[in-house]
Amino acid sequence: MTTITLEVPEHLAHTLSEIGDQLPLVLEMGISRFAPLSTKAYVEAITFLTGDPQPAELATFRFSDDVEKRISELLEKNRNDTLSKAEEVELERLSLLEEQLQLVKATALAKLDQSNNS
Repeated sequence: MTTITLEVPEHLAHTLSEIGDQLPLVLEMGISRFAPLSTKAYVEAITFLTGDPQPAELATFRFSDDVEKRISELLEKNRNDTLSKAEEVELERLSLLEEQLQLVKATALAKLDQSNNS
């Protein structure tokens, strides 16, 4: 492990002293929030959803190859029980996003079904 000296604002000093030896974990989890590919997944989803897609487009939405590859990597590491804490948080974020998108897709498919049966 590497030792790093940081200057922090006074209001954080007390909290950091209480965290103690958990600081590396807190830093890893915090940094994971900025994981480029999971952030890219959110940007892709928001950009797509704000573009007023039609139900057929909603039903077939997929992430870019980069994001899909990262999801596959994280799922494989999860199966092998080799996820770091940061990767665990990243997979959780991506899973939550995917869950929400599945609900949007299901609604879109129901609308398509209704319009086909009308």
